[in-house]
Amino acid sequence: MLLALKDVARRLNISYPAARMLVLYDEKLPYFKVGSRGIRVKEEDLENYIAKQGQKGKEEVPGSEARETYEGRGILGKEGRV
Repeated sequence: MLLALKDVARRLNISYPAARMLVLYDEKLPYFKVGSRGIRVKEEDLENYIAKQGQKGKEEVPGSEARETYEGRGILGKEGRV
């Protein structure tokens, strides 16, 4: 089944422009041109991409156990400063 970019964006839970960048400029997904402006992606190619992304997330990054999570600066008044 061929998917339009809006369907790709919906499945990946990203915006349409992000899906367009992923397909056209980053060349992460193979695509087909339909007519003069239509772009389609095979459903199986999208599923393979999703599976690869899941595997990348499971790989451990060397040195990641030593990193601390940044909680953000927050908004503190004068009484909250240390």
